[in-house]
Amino acid sequence: MKFYVSWIREYPIYEPAEGGYYYEGETVIYCKEFANWKKAKRDFFSLLDEFTDYIGIKPIRKEFLHEDDNIYVNLTGGVGKFGNHPYVGYSTGYVGQGEYIQITRRKPENRGRVPYC
Repeated sequence: MKFYVSWIREYPIYEPAEGGYYYEGETVIYCKEFANWKKAKRDFFSLLDEFTDYIGIKPIRKEFLHEDDNIYVNLTGGVGKFGNHPYVGYSTGYVGQGEYIQITRRKPENRGRVPYC
């Protein structure tokens, strides 16, 4: 079974249909494939240090969960937007202005504009 450690950056996309609205696009900043869970988890936690430095928050320890208005953390896995795998996300509260790192079984892909039909 393969695992992917990735860093995703969101950006806003404007759709002028129906009066106009924004939705999020995604750009894969970093993605690495691993053959086993232990190696993927080790890479995730080393990337976590770089991620927390980049977004300017205090380091997050493996032993506890930390959540506030803009930071979403689940280091043990759980059901949610990111599935059953560890993730750490940051959002400004606006559509398409966030970033996250995660471990997934599916390789992440860039997601851009989808035409309104």
